[in-house]
Amino acid sequence: MHEANKNKGNFIEAQAAAFLRQEGYEIIDRNYAYRGGEIDIIARSGNAIVFVEVKSVWNRGEGNPAARVNRLKQKKIWRTACHFLSQRRDCAPAGFDQPCRFDVLAARVYQKPLQFTHIKNAFEGDQVIPQC
Repeated sequence: MHEANKNKGNFIEAQAAAFLRQEGYEIIDRNYAYRGGEIDIIARSGNAIVFVEVKSVWNRGEGNPAARVNRLKQKKIWRTACHFLSQRRDCAPAGFDQPCRFDVLAARVYQKPLQFTHIKNAFEGDQVIPQC
């Protein structure tokens, strides 16, 4: 990834984490990676672990940022979430029976002030991760 794009992504992810904190979420981890997959933000909301994908567009003609979370991207996030739950028992003591949710935070950066569209349960079959 080009350095300028990486810096833009880091900026938006930091803003997204701040947004989630304001909404009462506890941030557990950021940029958790496993075998080609990455989860931008992992948070807790109540007793649920929330895996959050952050997508942004910087120009009006780039379309809907949330639409970029296609099935392939969802599969990678799902697999990475399974790995997280298997490794971080401190965050998910119930393991794969832990209530989970997959959200998308979408931002159109060209709109001021910066606002996020929070899409909860953005993936089909959310709630509990099946056998990974």
